Amino acid sequence: MNSTGRLHTKKHISRIEHYKQALSLLSWDAKTSAPLNSQKQHATIQGTLSKELYLLQTDPTFAKELRHLQEQNLNQLQQKQVQHYWNIYQKLSAVPLEDYYQFSVLKASTHALWSQAREQNEFKLVEDNLQQLIHMHKRFAEYRNPHLAPYEQLLEEYEPDVSSETIDSLFQQIKDAILPLLTKIKRSSVTHDTSFLNKPFSIENQQKLGKHLLTAIGYNFKSGQIGTTAHPFSAGIHPQDARLAVRYDEHNVKLAAFMFLHEGGHSIYNQQISSDLLDTGLGAYTSMGLHESQSLFWERIIGKHEGFWRNHAHLFKELEPAIYGDISFETLYFALNEVTPSLIRLQADDLTYLLHIIIRYELERDLFADKLRVSDLPSAWNAKYKAYLGIKPETDRDGVLQDGHWYGGAFGYFPSYNLGFIYAAQLREAVIKDNPDFDEIISSQNLSLIADWQKQHIHQYGKLKTPREILTNLSIGRIDAQPLINYFKKKYEGLYKL
Repeated sequence: MNSTGRLHTKKHISRIEHYKQALSLLSWDAKTSAPLNSQKQHATIQGTLSKELYLLQTDPTFAKELRHLQEQNLNQLQQKQVQHYWNIYQKLSAVPLEDYYQFSVLKASTHALWSQAREQNEFKLVEDNLQQLIHMHKRFAEYRNPHLAPYEQLLEEYEPDVSSETIDSLFQQIKDAILPLLTKIKRSSVTHDTSFLNKPFSIENQQKLGKHLLTAIGYNFKSGQIGTTAHPFSAGIHPQDARLAVRYDEHNVKLAAFMFLHEGGHSIYNQQISSDLLDTGLGAYTSMGLHESQSLFWERIIGKHEGFWRNHAHLFKELEPAIYGDISFETLYFALNEVTPSLIRLQADDLTYLLHIIIRYELERDLFADKLRVSDLPSAWNAKYKAYLGIKPETDRDGVLQDGHWYGGAFGYFPSYNLGFIYAAQLREAVIKDNPDFDEIISSQNLSLIADWQKQHIHQYGKLKTPREILTNLSIGRIDAQPLINYFKKKYEGLYKL
């Protein structure tokens, strides 16, 4: 292809990326600050832009250029770029334009409807829309590959090369290790009065605490901003605009503190992607599992570390002295790491968090295998909570409506959280191999060393490297749950003196 053809391809790709960025901005606004009455029109606008994006990505001339480029002598970036857009073209071109448009509108409108259903505590308000989303996912899967199960295709969207068979094996390994450990913890005599965490902690002071924690882990405020939302999330518009949004509860400061660390971890990944990849299609995270590994690393590996709180516990006393003035560090640290089964995933301790995800995985897997009807989802949800955690939601809001993922069309996403936690434990071992003084680094507050390591080995590459390539380069090999299990056993046997 001559230079004119390549220039045309480059400009076409830039247009594609700008549409994606515009859609991300619209989605951010819809989830944070858009007025209630704007939701219907916003969904229509998102549908229109998604339609234009579809046309750009399935343009016949563009496809012809990509095919021609595959035969050229290209550098690594160009090869990855061409393959990335060719994969997108194949997936999208298999789906009729009108179906794609309807699905885009349906996703936006269903997510808006979920917010209302959650507020009114009524699953039935969104039940029909959820059924339509599942039906359209199945239809799209039939268009793309009738020989591969719809749910397998959805899993591949978020974590390539990890099948439901692999996930089943990993999650069973986790259950076999965690459930006995939980039983031992319940029998432990170690206890502290942690009720102070539920006393009023002003939203203003929670925001101050959050900004301090984000600064500590290296979030760049000049390339991001903080919003408020019903369900915390991060929005990587591009590396120079990585936003996060959190939810506040005046009687649960722990929720906001760890959400700042979680979403901050996502955003640091987005911010540390090489600027050379901007508008190339490769300037984004390599997989959802790797993305979650970075957020969970900061939230639960660093953010639950004793050394981290030795440096930041004073903030509780300074911001709310009437409550925290007489609380010892040992009691506060225990409270931040306490294992207590709860109904809400975002409030879950490290151990039971994994069970929250396994429940969601098993439910969505059964929905797509036609083993579970949408109308039975609330009761199935409640039954699994009773079986795995020994507690049962009394409301839809605390049950099937607590997360917005499904209602935005994101099926196959939830396993990424546990895969991310597994990756995080494996990456922790890789960091320690390169930095044997890992604990001292955290205690010294020199967390930039950790962020720099992440940038060097993971973040900067965006989609240039696959998760498998990243793990291989770090001599990790295959995804393995044992490092996570070992980490938990050592930590909680010490905390609860088992």
